[in-house]
Amino acid sequence: MDNESSSRKKFLQYIGLTAGGTLLNGGSMENTINDEEIRKLSPGQLEFMVRYDKWMDNYIEVIRTQSKYPRNVENQQTKVALTQKAEEFKPELAVHMQDEVFALIFRTNLQRMTNEIKL
Repeated sequence: MDNESSSRKKFLQYIGLTAGGTLLNGGSMENTINDEEIRKLSPGQLEFMVRYDKWMDNYIEVIRTQSKYPRNVENQQTKVALTQKAEEFKPELAVHMQDEVFALIFRTNLQRMTNEIKL
């Protein structure tokens, strides 16, 4: 399996898709993202999404822990480190967001984080 296929597979696993599956944003059919759309991403964009998804998973966990244990110092330190990491993503993200397909997939993926944090 080449790197591009591997990155795509990892990304699909992170967002809960299987090949040919569909991710719906808030139940709206107009925001449907499928494997065909994901195939339009460049290898660099796919690799970024995999890294960002890992970051998101960690951030979601920190937010959940914070809501249960607001005085947990270790969790607060982890949150600071993750916030700093998010700053490091900004320049690369700005470049990728110029691509319409990437921007749509990224915004939909951010909605996943928002939905997870609300739970």
